[in-house]
Amino acid sequence: MSILLLLLACQPAENNESTPEGPPTLAPPAEGKGFQGSMSGIVVDPYTEVWLCSVYPLPVDHPANVNSVQFLQTPGLHHITLSTFGLTPSTVPYGTYDCNDIYADSSIRESAILMFGGAGVAEGTLQLPEGVAATLPMGIDLLHEVHFVNTTDKPVDLYSYLNAYTIDDDEVVSGIWGGSVRDEYINVPPSTTHTEWSRCVFNRDVEVHFLASHSHKRAVEFSIAPFDGTTVGDVFFTNDDWQNPMITQYNPPRVVPKGQGFQWSCTYKNEDPKEIHYGLTSEDEMCNMAVVHTPFDLSAECEVVETSDGVIGPG
Repeated sequence: MSILLLLLACQPAENNESTPEGPPTLAPPAEGKGFQGSMSGIVVDPYTEVWLCSVYPLPVDHPANVNSVQFLQTPGLHHITLSTFGLTPSTVPYGTYDCNDIYADSSIRESAILMFGGAGVAEGTLQLPEGVAATLPMGIDLLHEVHFVNTTDKPVDLYSYLNAYTIDDDEVVSGIWGGSVRDEYINVPPSTTHTEWSRCVFNRDVEVHFLASHSHKRAVEFSIAPFDGTTVGDVFFTNDDWQNPMITQYNPPRVVPKGQGFQWSCTYKNEDPKEIHYGLTSEDEMCNMAVVHTPFDLSAECEVVETSDGVIGPG
């Protein structure tokens, strides 16, 4: 899965409207200035976990150069993503589904291109550097995904609004690309604290603008350190809140030459009398590092070269 644009940084958002009858809403961009993606009208029962996927068309009639994104969502979302079904229309009818049903077709997960992703905070704005944009083609369909665990004894309104603001073609000087690098072979022994790490190197020179973490509820620490292909440097990114990916923007960007990259590590505290493995729900675990960089290059990636357990690739 590749990332066109990673969002949900934490500058305060504007233009959100509260209504006495229900949750807040977000006014869409003015005509010709961008587009909105949204999911709303969903209530999550007490002590319930939901993973929902809404399929709808990208609401533009021309290529869209996204330079900034504003969001408003239910506080405490584990994650939200907005993806495409590749660069062609979807074969899935428009509507809202249990994501387990959508991803039962493995080809959808393999071909999906992640445009936006984030979690945690209720509202905010991301601003890319001047002239930098994620360019989205017209005529594609969107897969809007939300994952939420209601740990309270009251129903919770589930909503997610994303406003993408665009710039004209003659203002674009560079595009962005990236990826989510995963460790899909996770084995956390019962009743123990356990750490797993992976190392990747880029197959071309890049400038990294954003990094973020993704793990589940047994993760007590996620860290990232530079890796020059031989030696691991000092940790510069640490996150101890599994529900917040701590999306971090680097300005100036981190320059990473070809053949260098990162080590990312996940430390888990498993208090259960069973081994925990990789999986999609909060009862399973993940250890994913998200990277967004310039330049735009479909072939650019951070290739995994070493792991703590010696397994490279899906487990």
